[in-house]
Amino acid sequence: MDLVRRLLRRLVHLLYRPYVLWRIAKPSRARVSGQGLATDPRVFHPIYFFSTKISIRYLGTMDLRGRRFLDMGTGTGSIGIFAATRGAIVTCCDINRHAVDLARVNAAGNGVTVEVVQSDVFSALPDRQFDLICFNVPFYPRAPRTPLEAAFFAGPNFETVRSFAAGCAAALAPGGTVVVVFSEDSGRQLLVSFFTGAGLVATGESVTSRLFERFHLMTFRRAS
Repeated sequence: MDLVRRLLRRLVHLLYRPYVLWRIAKPSRARVSGQGLATDPRVFHPIYFFSTKISIRYLGTMDLRGRRFLDMGTGTGSIGIFAATRGAIVTCCDINRHAVDLARVNAAGNGVTVEVVQSDVFSALPDRQFDLICFNVPFYPRAPRTPLEAAFFAGPNFETVRSFAAGCAAALAPGGTVVVVFSEDSGRQLLVSFFTGAGLVATGESVTSRLFERFHLMTFRRAS
């Protein structure tokens, strides 16, 4: 059955990818969990790539009031904006300057106050700690060639994910939680090893299937 699923997924991908590229080729408007969002073809789209909705659905089960929340790789800002509407104290960051500009526009358009900074993972956030860190990690082992590709490609040896996992050890407040979403394509055990190797322990996992692709949402905390 798994072989059948993978074959069906390849077929769907062949059909879906051209459609997505066509839909995201121009700036537009999108609506996610009550947010009206501007989009930019140079920035990860919150609708046509499924990890954003998976993260928001999970965060909707949590009490975020007063929690220091870091939306790593913010893209359009949708996850950070959602957290802010639920009372979190939000910092959004992205290595893509187009995403930083767009997240600021979208936060203002949705009437929430968030801090938005350009940062290569934690480089612009020294000595900062957060109660909740959320990242839809890039999960393909290839060097990005454009700002948009940085949302998908983590470097030949997953350098972005390795750096993020290592930085979480210092950036996570006592009792805090890291939430990551990634595709099965990355290799679950390999990605988990980056976090456990950085002194974190897995505390939960859920799997969501979209168009025959499985997405893992995992939570981590500091090892005691």
